[in-house]
Amino acid sequence: MVNSLGEAKEIFRYRELLRNLVSRDIKKRYKRSALGFLWVMLDPLLMLLVFYVIFSGIFGRSMGNYSAYVMSGIIMWQFFSQGTKVASLAFLQNRNLINKVYLPKAIFPLSIVASSLVHFIFSLVPLFIIILSSGTKIGLNLALLPYVVGIVFIFSFGMALTVSTLAVFFHDVVYIYDVLLLGWMYLSAIFYPVSILPQKLQPLMSLNPLYHFISLFRASLYDTAFLTAEHLVLGSAFALLSLSVGWGIYYRNRDRIIFYL
Repeated sequence: MVNSLGEAKEIFRYRELLRNLVSRDIKKRYKRSALGFLWVMLDPLLMLLVFYVIFSGIFGRSMGNYSAYVMSGIIMWQFFSQGTKVASLAFLQNRNLINKVYLPKAIFPLSIVASSLVHFIFSLVPLFIIILSSGTKIGLNLALLPYVVGIVFIFSFGMALTVSTLAVFFHDVVYIYDVLLLGWMYLSAIFYPVSILPQKLQPLMSLNPLYHFISLFRASLYDTAFLTAEHLVLGSAFALLSLSVGWGIYYRNRDRIIFYL
């Protein structure tokens, strides 16, 4: 435990490197894009357009502000999925640096999740525009937003550590995780209400961390109906569990990583 905390302190010592890695990840993602950083806001809007055209006629009438419902789900999902998906290659894509210089290796998946957080913050702009332009009132739970973002960040970092470490030893993990993310998205109530599911399947949603995170995100913005003790407790528990498992897998294998890159 002491050694584990020591490595966490090492990451703090390398915080300037972390900042540079985050900046590099953001620049790299939009290097050859004509619209550049504008895609941070355009990407969720385009996804919203697709979901709205296809599903608004089915679910829109029973959900009130369907555009805000879908947009909030998309943004929170992208925060998690894009960060962890790119982070699955964190060690493999930085093998040259890892092989040459001593660094706390966990800084690489952390930097990718942190860059995903930056994208998430900027993507809040079109979300708030949609919420306000539709006449939806911002809820009193807005103060909860930093906490919600924090537990999603912790959960994502834990997942990133798990996937990126396993990918060093089993490259197929990258492709398997990509497929799992696709299924996970459709199980996270992004564009449909949980109420459409069969009654006996609805309790299973409690096992989906992203369902709790998305519900808390919506509750912190505009809809108090989603704010329940279950989401707060289970969302926080899943975040801590993910970090504990991810850090444990990484820490036990960190000295072996260099031999498999």
